[in-house]
Amino acid sequence: MKPEMSKQTRGLASVVAPLKTRESQAAVKAAQAHVAKELSDHFRILGAELRIDKPPDPAKKPRRIVSVLVADYGSRRNLEVLVDTRGRAVQVNDLRGAQPAYSDEEVAEARQIAEQDSRVRALARTKGLFVSDFGPERAADNARRVGLRYAVVDKGGKGRLLAHAVVDLSAGKLTDFDQAAGDTQPRR
Repeated sequence: MKPEMSKQTRGLASVVAPLKTRESQAAVKAAQAHVAKELSDHFRILGAELRIDKPPDPAKKPRRIVSVLVADYGSRRNLEVLVDTRGRAVQVNDLRGAQPAYSDEEVAEARQIAEQDSRVRALARTKGLFVSDFGPERAADNARRVGLRYAVVDKGGKGRLLAHAVVDLSAGKLTDFDQAAGDTQPRR
């Protein structure tokens, strides 16, 4: 049986098609070039995603736009750069304190920074340890902070929290460490 698809839906296929690697890389390059003069020396491109906004006129086809997120640690701000299909940056949005989801690179960097502290380093050696990230309370100065939970699962399958750590990626340092009550020695 032949699938039925309206003319309007077929017309949107090129707009909603998945983002190609080449398209994503070109958008990141264009976004970085467009905001290069505004960025501090300490920034990271968090990624590129397809963004399709509803057009003001329902009869018109929506534009295919790539949203590139930039975390500028030095300036303590996050930007969204919108890039069109021709690879031109068409708009820059200051996210005004909003904190996008952490990238895997950011979590790895936060762990590396946290584990330079002797208390956290001792926990990191715990057998069966796992670390998960969380969003700590928003910083008044809009610093990019990553929360890390250090926990273990015992032989019975029960989880136990060992500690929380908060790392300020803007400053490159551990800002908070709370060991769980009653857990003074990590198990190896």
